[in-house]
Amino acid sequence: MKKTSYSTIKHSLVAATLICSLGLNIAGAKVLATVDGTQITEEVFDEIRAQNPGFDFSKLPKNQQKELLDQAINNVLIAKEAKRAKIDTTPEFTQAFDKITQNIKDRLLVQAWAQREIQAIASKGGATEADARAYYDSHKAEFKKPNVHARHIVVKTEAEAQKIIDELNKAPKSKVESTFITLANARTIDPGNKQAQNGGDLGAFEKEHMVKPFSDAAFAMSAGTYSKAPVKTDFGYHVIYVIDKANEYAFDSIKQPLINMLNEKKVSETMKSKVDSLRAKAKIQTSL
Repeated sequence: MKKTSYSTIKHSLVAATLICSLGLNIAGAKVLATVDGTQITEEVFDEIRAQNPGFDFSKLPKNQQKELLDQAINNVLIAKEAKRAKIDTTPEFTQAFDKITQNIKDRLLVQAWAQREIQAIASKGGATEADARAYYDSHKAEFKKPNVHARHIVVKTEAEAQKIIDELNKAPKSKVESTFITLANARTIDPGNKQAQNGGDLGAFEKEHMVKPFSDAAFAMSAGTYSKAPVKTDFGYHVIYVIDKANEYAFDSIKQPLINMLNEKKVSETMKSKVDSLRAKAKIQTSL
């Protein structure tokens, strides 16, 4: 997971807080502070989160939360004072505001156009299982790599992980995987697996694709077994269930990723073709 310095996050807060000072808060959001009637909610950090996906205000130490909130309060006060001083009516401010507004509008237009084009491409039909099989058969060498197909449950504490292992220990051998799936859907904190409700299925992966403690544990296990002790990584404590191990990827284990890859490739190539066509019709001059 990519890490971002705390100082960078603080510098990113100024523009985001100005949105709150203009009264553009989202109803129902958790209110962190109220400044002369203006609410500061956790949405003030959305811009920071967009630039730094790993940012989570609720998980910061209390002293850092307080420091960011204090800065947000200061930003609201300064913005209000600037408006009282009519700085927002000066030519310099108006010119800068118009430029920012146009940049935001252009960015939203690009996003809207891309979304429309992607939907149009999807409406014409996506890759099929037959397409995936054809790709698999014609690229055999790419798939001749040792891999493990596994499920996992990740929780915050070692005690929680051990409790899950204890429950698996009590399950009849024929029901271990179904029990694991039920527990994964209910208890994992992995957001992707939680949303998909797929029993913690990670698909097939190579050793270098996962963090070392997880890979070491998974590749040391046999198919049809689960980890007898919690596996600690930076993401939490894992319980692992190995579905299969192989020296090459079986088609069924990567069928859906292949279909997704082919669809993404189609979108990328079609979009590039459209943009190339636009460039060919335009008069473009550069200084590089």
